Amino acid sequence: MLSFEEIDKRRAAAGLTRKAIYERAGVDGETWRRSASGETEPNTKTLRKLSAALDELTREREHDNG
Repeated sequence: MLSFEEIDKRRAAAGLTRKAIYERAGVDGETWRRSASGETEPNTKTLRKLSAALDELTREREHDNG
């Protein structure tokens, strides 16, 4: 399981916006903001959603550019 920090690093490396990830995951933007600022650590369910959304969007981008 990826940590929030790893998800955000992969997101940035893939050139995806934070909004694209959290909207695809169905996660509130405030949850992302609090996690990014270090106020809270998202729970396992949220991390799974964010990771899955990142994977989906990365695959879509690769497919579109392929």
